[in-house]
Amino acid sequence: MPPPVLDLVTARRWAVTARSMLASARERIDALNVYPVADGDTGTNMYLTMDGALDFVRGQFELGAGTERLDEGLALIARGMLLSARGNSGVILSQLARGLAESVGPGVRVAGPVDLAVAFETAAGAAWDAVAAPVEGTILSVATAAAEGARGVVDAGGTQVADVVAAALQSARVALARTPEQLPELRSAGVVDAGGAGLVVVVEALDAVLQERPHVVVSELPRWWEVPTTGSASSTGSGGRRVPGDHGAGAGAPGCLAAAGTDQVEVMYLLTGSDPGRADRLRAHLGRLGDSVAVAGGPHDYRVHVHLRDPRAAVEAGSSAGQVEDVQLTSLTDGRSVQEGPADGDGHPQGERGAAEEGGPGLTSDHPDPTEHRLDVVVCALGPGLHALFSEAGAQVVPSGPRRRASAGQLLSALWGARAAHLVLLPNDPDTVMVARAAAQEARSGGLVVDVLPTTSVVEGLAALAVLDPDAEPGPTVAAMAEAAAGVRSGALTPADRDADTPVGRVRRGQWLGLVDGTVVAVGERAAEVAAPVLDQLWHPAAEVVTVVRGERSDAEDLDPVLDDVLAEHPDVEVVRLDGGQPTFPWLLGVE
Repeated sequence: MPPPVLDLVTARRWAVTARSMLASARERIDALNVYPVADGDTGTNMYLTMDGALDFVRGQFELGAGTERLDEGLALIARGMLLSARGNSGVILSQLARGLAESVGPGVRVAGPVDLAVAFETAAGAAWDAVAAPVEGTILSVATAAAEGARGVVDAGGTQVADVVAAALQSARVALARTPEQLPELRSAGVVDAGGAGLVVVVEALDAVLQERPHVVVSELPRWWEVPTTGSASSTGSGGRRVPGDHGAGAGAPGCLAAAGTDQVEVMYLLTGSDPGRADRLRAHLGRLGDSVAVAGGPHDYRVHVHLRDPRAAVEAGSSAGQVEDVQLTSLTDGRSVQEGPADGDGHPQGERGAAEEGGPGLTSDHPDPTEHRLDVVVCALGPGLHALFSEAGAQVVPSGPRRRASAGQLLSALWGARAAHLVLLPNDPDTVMVARAAAQEARSGGLVVDVLPTTSVVEGLAALAVLDPDAEPGPTVAAMAEAAAGVRSGALTPADRDADTPVGRVRRGQWLGLVDGTVVAVGERAAEVAAPVLDQLWHPAAEVVTVVRGERSDAEDLDPVLDDVLAEHPDVEVVRLDGGQPTFPWLLGVE
């Protein structure tokens, strides 16, 4: 039996296997939370990143974006992972995929041991570069160890890619086991790093494919991904359809688009698994890309229609709003179809009439006026009250928060849909800062001006928006928003979801935790009992405003005694009570 190789089919099987293995491990990885708070979603974020990447690739294959080249196939997967990235761990995972793609030379169909070692090293370097303040004892340490293990086999004369991956996996496992020695928080909680655990699963998936260990879920590739890898450089679309005019253009320039040339193309597709908010942002996004925009239907399935020159951009935009299916392309020059597809009962391509005729909210969209405001703001928040507060303050809200974090593609879609020449993005969550930066970088590459204010709480975001003047000069306004956000210290109160040790002692499930900057500083039987020490740590001699945001699972009167004490001791301080309706944390506190 010939030794296993890393070709495009292997890479595809790795992606599908990694998604399946992350699906099985996501809950266990989520449970590797340092503190007993129900906001740990590292495993879920990594799974959704990989799952969304495959949905993205499927949408591109609907365009006939097949390729036999390993570098193009890996680049397509990496692009999907970037747009689907959720949480810091998802962004790092996408950087690892990008590193793999960049290490393989153009035209390469099979990667050798040296290529793979370079891939692991490039991937680790990209991951470290993506983090503003890298820390040992995290996924970064595991990535470095995997690269060192791979390089060791090559330097010792290894000639099999399977041996390189096996050594990388073993080194990654050892590094993961050491993470509690490197981070006191992990050692105190008795867990390993969650992101590192997820990375080990991803490397295990590649090892399983190369070692041909059976995996029932991925015994075969999805039908739409079964592209021939022998013979002429032909490509197939969904269901193995041959795309007219495709002559091996590759993932970056599928043949059906080459047939369309530079003429405008009518693009129609079915968008499933979406919601009205994402559909509305997609409508605005497409309005920047082309014209004759229609997003009709709902609340979960929509027919999408747009005229533009680059169909890939329309499909990519749709992939950030849901799953793209049944893509139909028609040249607006001569009316011919530039992609084969199933016809309806009257012989028309499916969806040809639907987008313009179906009813639904917000059926059509004109081009957004980029000069409506000088400055627009996109914010992340969960909870009906917070959504209303941010919207009333003039921001576009993307639902995102612990356990339901938005992807980079969803934030990018919101940025593209904004109507101002200058944009500000507020993640309002420490685990969405890297996602926001990734989305902003993509938006800038498309010509938008975007500033990311790395807000780590909704209280910081509310403070920033309090000084927003959308019609003022953007530069000074953004500086004022950043200063306002930086002047806030944030805390949270929540019941423990399990028994655990914390920096301030043992906590039982159901007892209240007080957190400051993500660290447990108090344990008590009631919310008010832990609110007092949290406010003590947040306090500043120049404090002017105390903000209290009430969420789900909270009683409006729980904190009244503590707040009354604050007013009695500091009569000049304003106490602002807000009903946010946010999940996970019943109470959010801020002192500015």
